[in-house]
Amino acid sequence: MSGLRKLARCALGSMFVSALLSGAQEVAPGIVNYSEGQVVLDGKALAADAARTAVVAPGQVLQTEKGRAEVLLTPGVFLRMGESSTVKMEAVSGTDVRLELVRGEALVEVNRVARNRRLDLIVKGADARLDRSGVYRFNASEPAIAVYCGRVRVEDDRHGTTLRPGQELLLNGTNAPRPRKFARAETDAMYAWSKSRAGYASQVSEWTEESLLGLDGQPDFADGWYWNPWYKSWAFVPEKGYVVSPFGYGFYAAHAPHYLPPVFADFRK
Repeated sequence: MSGLRKLARCALGSMFVSALLSGAQEVAPGIVNYSEGQVVLDGKALAADAARTAVVAPGQVLQTEKGRAEVLLTPGVFLRMGESSTVKMEAVSGTDVRLELVRGEALVEVNRVARNRRLDLIVKGADARLDRSGVYRFNASEPAIAVYCGRVRVEDDRHGTTLRPGQELLLNGTNAPRPRKFARAETDAMYAWSKSRAGYASQVSEWTEESLLGLDGQPDFADGWYWNPWYKSWAFVPEKGYVVSPFGYGFYAAHAPHYLPPVFADFRK
């Protein structure tokens, strides 16, 4: 009987891994991984179970009213929108991903920088190139860009400014903007929700990569999004080693030994 149970577990594991591998494909930047409340994609209300298929294509907009949304960009990059916010996808190509925050606010968690794509987020004509891991906040209603951790270069037609941890840039459109300090320890509901989602993303990733280990003769895996049918969520699995989220959570590759304890620190402190 124990042999039959073992065989059944192996068969179930193989079926689950096959389901994972079927989703281990190139995922278009702009896929909506999670939504709650009132969320509209290109004029149509978004169903709560549309996580696997809903994509903000070039030229389309994603709007939140009394709701929130999490959008996947290049592997390891999460864009989280607050209430009453609008994001427009400007362009997606083999080398560039560019989107604009039209209204409201968004927080971007960068865990891994894509080696083959440039990622830019535009707010009120200011272009922020996201090429370092970190946590970045964008506000289009009270135009500003803030850095909780990481570093970002912001440019417009006339000026270029580098923002470091604890600095924000007010985009008033008049004089040459200068960074100013802000209190990173003073957070709000938007930051708390984003951090909660970051912890969930790490949990989904861990369970996904552990399942990938069960495949005999497994191929080499690349950085990517893997669909997890049990969690009904895309999971970020790095190519090799491990990645520590700027929120303090871990992402492990399918081959990586877990020789480090879980990290749950807040890197802003």
